[in-house]
Amino acid sequence: MDEIAAEIHWKSLCLALPPNGVAKTFRTEEECVRRLVEVRFPHGVTCPKCEASEVSPLSTRQFYHCKKCRCQFSARQGTVFERSNLPLRIWFLGTEIAINAHAAKKLRISYSISSVMRRLSVARGTAVRLRTVIADDLLQDRGGILGRCVAFQHIDFPETVESGTFEHLSWLDAAIERRRHL
Repeated sequence: MDEIAAEIHWKSLCLALPPNGVAKTFRTEEECVRRLVEVRFPHGVTCPKCEASEVSPLSTRQFYHCKKCRCQFSARQGTVFERSNLPLRIWFLGTEIAINAHAAKKLRISYSISSVMRRLSVARGTAVRLRTVIADDLLQDRGGILGRCVAFQHIDFPETVESGTFEHLSWLDAAIERRRHL
């Protein structure tokens, strides 16, 4: 990804963040889980093993049971969250921090290990892992699973501006600046 494409990627994600912030949009872990399920299974929950849609939620945990192959699975399975005990809300908040830091090109200040530790109230090792996994996922198409979970606002991009150009980048800068002054 060249420099302009990278800037466009990060600033597009930044502009797609909820205007009132991730913390106010996703106040509870349940709201985060609901959002993950919407993103992970846009056409309804299906079994990752046999792809059947005959699944039922298990009431005691955040798992589903496939009625066809009888396997149990969660929305976290097969994602960056799969082997993490961290609440999804921490992942979502960390994603917002990463997007804003990359878009503003202030990685040393607002996306340092100590900053992530302090802002998310996590241990150093957790902060290091979060930074790495979040950044890697956000570089995927459409921002990966994390980007699709938190950066979901529609951007009304003008048809007169050619995508991927310096003019596109300038338009994003102006749109982000307008949003800050609202």
